[in-house]
Amino acid sequence: MHDPTGDLQRRRHCLSDWLALHELDAETCRSLLETTPTAAAGGTDARARSNPTYRAPDLEAAWLRIAEAMRDFLPEHRGAIDDTFENSARIPLEHRGESRKALTLDNGPDAYPTILFSYRGEPADSVVLAHEFGHALQIRASRGKFVAPIIREVCAFLGESALLSHTRQRHAEQYADFVRVWQAGNYKYFGAQRERLRAALLQPDAPYKYSWNYPVSRYLAIQVSEQCSRDWIWSLFEGEISVRGVLRELAFATD
Repeated sequence: MHDPTGDLQRRRHCLSDWLALHELDAETCRSLLETTPTAAAGGTDARARSNPTYRAPDLEAAWLRIAEAMRDFLPEHRGAIDDTFENSARIPLEHRGESRKALTLDNGPDAYPTILFSYRGEPADSVVLAHEFGHALQIRASRGKFVAPIIREVCAFLGESALLSHTRQRHAEQYADFVRVWQAGNYKYFGAQRERLRAALLQPDAPYKYSWNYPVSRYLAIQVSEQCSRDWIWSLFEGEISVRGVLRELAFATD
């Protein structure tokens, strides 16, 4: 999760403001939600069932794998990836219960991000770390430029996708475990969260909720990963492309 401080939520904005910020209208957003997979098709409420044969890497090995995955995904930008990885503060927190809360703090264009996270060695923990590293890389690549929340989350979900691809290619014995985590996420984003956003679209004055960004960004990240060139994707991390630009690239009708 990207730190929402200073975004719409703090300023008590509403659905209409969120749509305007992303150059969307209710009809286009509703069409996007209709295009996303159903929760049943996108995954199951497996909550990333534990696999007794899963051999978890230690924390440092997990982080190194995430950096390697991103270098595989964006090989032309390994310098920026390594710089972000080596200089961003990564601060482990005490985990409580089943919570996997994580947060990436934007410390400004002249500093490196701070990633706060917990780690218990489960596949879901590695996916969360990949998500947060996607945020950190986007923060550094955009160099202080304002990036709308949906685009931030697209970049973070691309970090997750990069880890899945890397695991399939280099750690195939663990791939099914990571797929279960991804599918459980799809169940959440394309299930309850999508329905809450769909309901909010009927209320232009509904108070802004950061969770509205996730169903749209998850779907866009899947499509971007499958359809777009790596150079174009890097422009997304740099903050050069708006949500409207993503929809044009994907040939999604907006008029």
